[in-house]
Amino acid sequence: MSAAEPFRLTVRLAEPFREGVGEFLSVETPVRSIGELTSLLEARLPNFSADNDELFNFALNGELILHGEKAVALQSGDEVELLVAFSGG
Repeated sequence: MSAAEPFRLTVRLAEPFREGVGEFLSVETPVRSIGELTSLLEARLPNFSADNDELFNFALNGELILHGEKAVALQSGDEVELLVAFSGG
């Protein structure tokens, strides 16, 4: 990404996080990692709390990210999906 190109990340939100925001959130603040994105989402989404990270997961460009992997790098143009965590047996 050159200095002339704006940073843009698209975040698709799971149903519980859409209140007052909608299905998609456009992030134009440069974030370098899932950890930084989590902090940004906590500030922008009324129903999102990083303290409850066992309740959600992320997918990056269609690939599920393992729970707790906050250092995963992000770059402009990425598509991130915020998913409700699930478990099974």
